[in-house]
Amino acid sequence: MNRILTEIRQTRDDLAHETGYDLRRLFDYVRGREREAAARGVKFVSPAPRENETACSLREEPPKQKQQP
Repeated sequence: MNRILTEIRQTRDDLAHETGYDLRRLFDYVRGREREAAARGVKFVSPAPRENETACSLREEPPKQKQQP
């Protein structure tokens, strides 16, 4: 198995175990870590919005290119 995926899954499992597999506690823990990071100057950005695409990997044809004016 991919070493990176193994590490990600192990971290996810460790966090779930630490928070008693309670989603609310996990969410609160992550939000707290985000606040701590923000206080140190770390900036968080949101992903770019999608244009009504939800499963582009399942399309049989490539996406249509936007027309440039």
